[in-house]
Amino acid sequence: MEEFTVSRLSALIKRSLEQNFSAIALKAEVSALKLHSSGHIYFSLKDSDAVIDAICWKSVAQKQKIRLEDGMEIRCQGQVTTYPMRSKYQFVVEQFELSGIGELLKILEERKKKLAQDGLFDKDRKKQIPFLPKLIGIITSPTGAVIQDMLHRISQRFPRNILLWPVLVQGLDAGRQVTEAINGMNKLPAEQRPDLLIVARGGGSFEDLMPFNEESVVRAVAASAIPIISAIGHETDTTLIDYAADLRAPTPTAAAEFAVPEKIKLQADVSKLFSKLNFIMASAIDRKKVFLQSNRVLNIRSVISERIQKTDYTFEKTATALQRYIAEKRLQVMRLAVPKLTIKHDMVNFEEKLRFAWETKIIGVKNKLLLLSKSLESNSHMNILKKGFAYVSSPKHRPIISVREAQEYSVLGLTFADGSMMVRREPQQEDLF
Repeated sequence: MEEFTVSRLSALIKRSLEQNFSAIALKAEVSALKLHSSGHIYFSLKDSDAVIDAICWKSVAQKQKIRLEDGMEIRCQGQVTTYPMRSKYQFVVEQFELSGIGELLKILEERKKKLAQDGLFDKDRKKQIPFLPKLIGIITSPTGAVIQDMLHRISQRFPRNILLWPVLVQGLDAGRQVTEAINGMNKLPAEQRPDLLIVARGGGSFEDLMPFNEESVVRAVAASAIPIISAIGHETDTTLIDYAADLRAPTPTAAAEFAVPEKIKLQADVSKLFSKLNFIMASAIDRKKVFLQSNRVLNIRSVISERIQKTDYTFEKTATALQRYIAEKRLQVMRLAVPKLTIKHDMVNFEEKLRFAWETKIIGVKNKLLLLSKSLESNSHMNILKKGFAYVSSPKHRPIISVREAQEYSVLGLTFADGSMMVRREPQQEDLF
């Protein structure tokens, strides 16, 4: 009997397995998944009756479109080999894919329910997209048409500063890079931090978009303090980050349009607002002018005239009373045993000073009233009426300033410079409808 060493026997077994099972296709369920820091993936493949250890080297895993997960049913190709240090055989996976889209949809639906239960899709936690951000952060591939289309669209609508964080947008490592980019943008100093983030990639297959369905990416989007617009794939494509983002854009180009307003349209809107404001102010001024020209204001002139007349009367009445008072005091003083000439001289001076002060006061009041009267006269509607205009009023003397108001009355009052008259308004053709 030939004697073998353990190493030789292990090598022979390894060679035999690899020669006889070098191209094997398996359909199995993934379990006990472990992603090593080296990038290699260790897991098990099982069915209802058996389990086999499996390994997918980093170089192979990076080329795959989807990330392996526990419970995922896959079709894989590879070979059977052994690990001599433990005397175990294992399946080395060289290529794998989902056994069907239905399986992946089931996984995504379960993940969606879990994230929804955690509140990541709640509407009340969504943030407002800034109207005009100063700095826009874009997380996407630095090559390809997506970034160029977005930069062109933003510069065309309203040029803004752009901060690009380049990432892979498909493959095994894409999800990790997008997660790190979102977290990295949020950790930037305040003066360098964008006001808005856009996570974007172009169209692709269902498997190509899988990185944007990964739980780590969705949680990073939901936790971002910076508002995020998701723009993944085409309009019909939907990923889980679309539910967590503050706004979903159907395409990357649409995201650029959502990010900034159209400068030309904005300028036109501002011009319209200024025109509307000017019209409102002019209308308000016109209404005030009509009010000042109404009968209620016209009566002020007569009120001022009465006040002037009353002031004149009061002045004359007070002057007479003052003279009577001075005469009485003069007689009383003359009866006192003091030098009469001195007292008389003092009384005359006192009388003159008192009269001067009173007249000065009265004249000042009269001058103010006269200035006010002249001001009203210069702004009087009578000056306007003398130019050929007429003041239109209702039967109750309420001013009428528009055709619509005039149509409410059959009789109108017209005031001209030399008098007033009442007229009956004949209905026009448009009044009959």
